[in-house]
Parts: sequence; structure tokens; C-alpha cells
Amino acid sequence: MIEYFFPPRCALCNAILKAGVAIYICEKCAGEIGYYKNSVTPLNLPVGIQNYCDGILCVGRYSDSLKEALRRFKFSNKPSYYRTFGRLLALKVENTEQKVRFDIIVPVPLYKSKEKTRGYNQAELMAGQVSKILNVPCEKRLLNKTFETKSQSILKKNERLLNLQDAFVAINQRMIVNKNILLIDDILTTGSTVNQCCKALKEAGAGKVIAGVVATTRNY
Repeated sequence: MIEYFFPPRCALCNAILKAGVAIYICEKCAGEIGYYKNSVTPLNLPVGIQNYCDGILCVGRYSDSLKEALRRFKFSNKPSYYRTFGRLLALKVENTEQKVRFDIIVPVPLYKSKEKTRGYNQAELMAGQVSKILNVPCEKRLLNKTFETKSQSILKKNERLLNLQDAFVAINQRMIVNKNILLIDDILTTGSTVNQCCKALKEAGAGKVIAGVVATTRNY
């Protein structure tokens, strides 16, 4: 009912939407997203970097209005965007060609001081929404970032690959052993963040870890 008085807006262009829409993206913006195929694709890493990730599910290319919306979500205090991006990720999982059965959903953690400054962890918000739609438990405290690192966005590619080395640790191994895990994050560039999170989960005994991200700079 409240949407009839305060109609939703497109998360990408801010256009007013009809009350009751399933996802807060207008038809124009939805048609402009550079969608990737509904398939689990490999996380390709440079030679010499061990790969702990069992694959990537990605909504679309990190460009244009999707890129700007994700930047607002992450840096401009727009936590409400989690509904839109979480639903996009859930739809990607539901429609993927490989029907992977996930036991738990885990968000990529932020270091505690960064989360306090930002006011929220965007990956955690999205993971909760994906959990609600897919009816898969979300465990927000199974991964912990143990020390502060430089922001990946300001580093060169080779620096990003090493910046997060062993920065994550898995908590409560009993809940991880032999589980198929959907790891949630917003953006994938070098893949270092996702790979290091997967490493921590695999070392704790996870069966399979697939990362679901909203956007990537890569060509899939």
C-alpha cells in the first residue's frame, strides 16, 4: 500500500516505477544491462595463482548505468539498493544452466572499521535478500576479515592480487564442512577477493564454493 503513496524508483536511473513491481529497474535500464549467460563460468587467474573458486555467476558487465548504481550502493549511502541487486542475483541463480544446490549463502565480509564507517556491508545486505528469495540459509558470520587492507579500487592489478593474501578466516568449521556455498559480493575485477574468501572456506572443509556477483569488468 505504501508504494501507491511513495512509488518505487529505478535503482539505475531513478525513474518512477509502478507500484508493486517485482524488481526496481525500469524497462529501459533492464534492456541496457550487458547480461552474461546463465551459466557457471570459471574464475580465470594469472599463472602461478592457485584458484580456490569453483566458478562465477555474474549478472552483467560493470559499465554504464549498472556501474554507476553499484558505485552509489557502495560509496554513496544507498543501502536500499540491496533489494534490486539481491533479486538480480537470485534470478541469476534460479536460471543458471547448471542446477547447483546450495546449502548456505555467505557474504564477503568487510573489515569491522570499514563497515562501521560505511554503516553497512553491501554484500551482507544482498546475501540476506538472496537467502529470502531462494529459501537458502544465510550465514553472515562464517567468514571474518582479520586485518585491514588497502582498498582494492586504488591498487594496480598485480597489487590487488597480493593485497588480500590470507586476509580472511572461516569461523565455525562445523557449519562449513562438505557444504555447497554461494559466496555473495557486488563486483568482481581481478578475482582476488573472491578467491581468498573461497580459500578460507575450502581450508575449513567446504565442498564447493561458487561466487555470485552483480557485475564484473571481465568478458564472460
